[in-house]
Amino acid sequence: MTVEKTTEQNTQSNGVAENYKFPVFELDTQQSVPYDGRFMQPGALVDNPNPMMPLVDAVGTRRTARSYRKEKVDEETFEWLILHSMHAPTACNEQQWKVIYIDDQEILNDLQARGSASFLNNVQQAFLLCYNKESDNLEWADHVQSGAAFITTFQLMAHSIGVGSCWLGHLPNKREVSRMFGVHRYYEPIALVTFGYYRSKSSVMPRKHSVEHVIMHNHFDSSGLLFANRRRTLLRTVARWVYYRFPAFVRRRLKPYLHRFEKKFYHWKHD
Repeated sequence: MTVEKTTEQNTQSNGVAENYKFPVFELDTQQSVPYDGRFMQPGALVDNPNPMMPLVDAVGTRRTARSYRKEKVDEETFEWLILHSMHAPTACNEQQWKVIYIDDQEILNDLQARGSASFLNNVQQAFLLCYNKESDNLEWADHVQSGAAFITTFQLMAHSIGVGSCWLGHLPNKREVSRMFGVHRYYEPIALVTFGYYRSKSSVMPRKHSVEHVIMHNHFDSSGLLFANRRRTLLRTVARWVYYRFPAFVRRRLKPYLHRFEKKFYHWKHD
């Protein structure tokens, strides 16, 4: 993507080059991921990886992927992704991540049967990100913020080389997941991330809000806010709490009948 500049870079004003025109991402004009007017084609990055693509393109073209090619991402490539994800910021620069790589289909199927997202049955690779929760700043959940930054970095790096991913929080409760994987008591599972090489195409999901709608100045402005049906949300919250208190063997039997109630907001064939 071409970056327009109308003055010399060394002309500074308040730390920023005067009249510098920041590039705005436009799907139609970016050249990092093919786009046919309806679908993006991130599968092209599998054969032509581009880890040096403009950051604005990586951010603008990355979308969640829940179905992948049959070919697995090799261990060397996975380690490369983790290596660069380790440059993500962490609270107090502690860098206390632990990554549990999962390629055992029985484990993935068991996670799904215990009440995780149904698409796990079609996934071959994932990792569970854990982070040291022994912080004196529990109020702001430092460990969760640090883990989230790692996952975001991983997803952007993975996208640039044709590896799609899904950040997954639809899982059994954290205590159960910790027992399954033998997570140390000082560590907490943050999320499961599935990944694999992109299939051919990906849906284009427009952003829901304008910049003006998101930014508030100096204080929170509650005017114009819209909320979902709170009663329905409360009912789902209670149902989820009860469901995950059932023993795992009960959930395994219930799962086939509860699949239709699972929230779905994607096209299973290509997303």
